[in-house]
Amino acid sequence: MLRNKGFQMIVGAIVITGVIIAWLMLGGEAPSNNPVQKESSGANAKVRNSTLAREVDGKKVWEFTVEEVEQIKSSGEAVLKGVKGKIYREDGSVLEVVAGGGKVKNEAKDFELNDKVVAVLSSGGKLTAESIRWQQTEDVITASGNVRLLKDDTLATGDKAVTSSAFERLKLEGHAEVQRGGDYNE
Repeated sequence: MLRNKGFQMIVGAIVITGVIIAWLMLGGEAPSNNPVQKESSGANAKVRNSTLAREVDGKKVWEFTVEEVEQIKSSGEAVLKGVKGKIYREDGSVLEVVAGGGKVKNEAKDFELNDKVVAVLSSGGKLTAESIRWQQTEDVITASGNVRLLKDDTLATGDKAVTSSAFERLKLEGHAEVQRGGDYNE
């Protein structure tokens, strides 16, 4: 009976299948239930000729057109180059800004502009400085480096200035000077 080739092949296939099943069941490690973690490449993303905007409750707070944006993953910041933008105030006025560069903090959405910043308020006023930092929730602008603020018939200069986006209250530090009553057309 074992001489029958067909029968021998069936018995051989059963034995081989049994060996394979035993090897799979007894050999090797059981699969773990650990979730697969994605590895962060740590690479920064760069985008050219883009627009960044911030909206709160469907209302635009600010909008920047930039020549280049680089998202820095490690710090959670976006580094900007060639910035032109608008800050929309609650009273309807607009603060137009131009700067060579800057940063936006992704979590707080506060920003800092640098490299010859010029900010012009539509309701009257102009601020120039080497850098300007805006803390959105408190509406505080801190300007530093050759600060020059012109509003109505008043010119204020200094190394550092702290004001609101309406240029209403002003605190000057370092080489501070305020002049009133002149014609400061620029």
